[in-house]
Amino acid sequence: MSNDWTPEKPLVLETERFVLRPLRAEDATDTYIGWWNDAEIQEGMGAGPRNWGREHAERHIANFDNRQRFHLGIFPRGKDLPIGFFAIFLEPAGVARTNILTGDKEFWGARVPLEVRSRVLDFLFLTLRLEKVYGKIHGRNYPSIFNYKALGFTVEGVQRAHVAGPGGKRLDITLFGILRDEWLQRDKAGEH
Repeated sequence: MSNDWTPEKPLVLETERFVLRPLRAEDATDTYIGWWNDAEIQEGMGAGPRNWGREHAERHIANFDNRQRFHLGIFPRGKDLPIGFFAIFLEPAGVARTNILTGDKEFWGARVPLEVRSRVLDFLFLTLRLEKVYGKIHGRNYPSIFNYKALGFTVEGVQRAHVAGPGGKRLDITLFGILRDEWLQRDKAGEH
């Protein structure tokens, strides 16, 4: 557990299979950039290919201060190339919004979001003592819906046809949230 973390230290979290650490400019590799430009990956985020280059990717990574906004690469243990990332946005009143992207398609279906999000939730609820964590799904991203529900998140609402998706198609945004007490109860029951 990272109970000794302070904003002056880089946040590093570990799971059984992965290490999460802040992404740096040198992590804006062809692989990372490719995730932003891949139509299939971006469809899961409710977007089209971004047509990013290295400079744009480096600017994106630089937007995260690792104090209030975290952009953590998901690295398999012992590997230098990430397979995805986890973003955390701390908000006032003890709330955080999060999202995850598994960019390496070889890891799709390998329960990466469940393992990684569980560890991040432990950090947010036990170390930072937040009250609530939420996330948004654009469109009908069934793997994300499954992963949120499997960890005990509740559907808090659906904003119908709220954003324009690829090709101009209107997409719903589904809001999922979990409270600290709900997470701790699952922990007590051994459900994560």
